[in-house]
Amino acid sequence: MGLTYVSATVAAKDGMEQELEIVLSSVVAEVRKEAGCIRYDLHKSDYGNVFLFYEIWESPAHLAAHGKTPHMDAMREASADLVAGPAEVNTWEAVDVAE
Repeated sequence: MGLTYVSATVAAKDGMEQELEIVLSSVVAEVRKEAGCIRYDLHKSDYGNVFLFYEIWESPAHLAAHGKTPHMDAMREASADLVAGPAEVNTWEAVDVAE
């Protein structure tokens, strides 16, 4: 299987946008060091309360290992009271459109 692409969005509770941004930002450097991580970027919506992680992993196995790391567990725990609901996580496969 080829590269695994991920989009994960999370919305902050009203008034918790800055705190959530700090928590989410805190894992980026550590995740980028993980085996199999090709890209791990955090984005913030124009209106400021929705965040998007855009990720590229070498394989589904690398993505699965990422989800079990201590820093991701810590991020989930630290953000539990800051988020408006569960994250929406989607995995994607590239579509070959070469002519």
